[in-house]
Amino acid sequence: MQKAGSAMNDRRERVERAIKSKKRAAFIVNTRSSQGAEYYREAKQKVVDSGFALDAADPVGEAQRLPDLVQQAIRRGHNLVIVGGGDGTIHSVAHLFAYADVALGILPLGTANNYARQLGLPLNLAGAVDVLVSGKVSEVDMGQINGHCFVNGASVGLPAAIAKATARIMKSWFGRLAYAVVAAGRFIGYKPFAVRISTANGARTFEALDIWIAKGGYEGGVLVAPEAKLDSGELTLSILEGKSKWNLLKEWAKTALAFVFPPSEREVLHADSFVMDASPKQDVSIDGDVLIQTSGIPSFFRRMRRSDLKKDVD
Repeated sequence: MQKAGSAMNDRRERVERAIKSKKRAAFIVNTRSSQGAEYYREAKQKVVDSGFALDAADPVGEAQRLPDLVQQAIRRGHNLVIVGGGDGTIHSVAHLFAYADVALGILPLGTANNYARQLGLPLNLAGAVDVLVSGKVSEVDMGQINGHCFVNGASVGLPAAIAKATARIMKSWFGRLAYAVVAAGRFIGYKPFAVRISTANGARTFEALDIWIAKGGYEGGVLVAPEAKLDSGELTLSILEGKSKWNLLKEWAKTALAFVFPPSEREVLHADSFVMDASPKQDVSIDGDVLIQTSGIPSFFRRMRRSDLKKDVD
């Protein structure tokens, strides 16, 4: 463990020195994110004014192009690749930076910006740019579920249903309030589900209203899992149990009003890996986007390992 920690420190220091000495970066912004198109030019100018040269500056209107553009920047030898967008944007490219001598610089231009909040980044443009050009490089964990990487977390149940139903145009118009608007419609027919969670310490069964599998503690822009840490080496499971929709209403109030209620019926577990099986099948939202369903097939969550990325870094 000491050797691994030493290697991480060496890599972090090496990347940090290169960024500060070269003062060069690639700059890529998802203009389909809620604030991307509005702030692209201003953000770019602020980075340039800070003394950094941008070898590549790409406003990207097609989100599927983001991974290719980021990978090209990394292969060209950039030590800093600045990516602007929301949680979905960061999710799509973060795995490309794992175990590499390159730093991901984040401009939080999304709706909830959960990952940026967990990192403690300023959400205003000037503050975020200041961190990019003068901050320190940090090493954090990533998670994986059935082949999908995540940096912040995954949700199962009502939060995933809300994420699936919240259209991009609504997030552009209403920001974080869009989630509350959709939640009001989803509340009426929502029912709890049975879930079995197996860890190295055994298996437990819950009747759940929602589950948050966290590396970061924020969901919908609100701190819902304060126990979660990005560098803890484990996943945090926060399970809202019970049948009462009153518990859901409290969660919604917390999301809409950013008012933190004391924990009541939440069970919190910590594990390096676990297997989840839910009935009936549930959507799984990964870093804000619904990517898979439980579909009666157990879902395998774990902290990402270097071997998981061989096909991406070859």
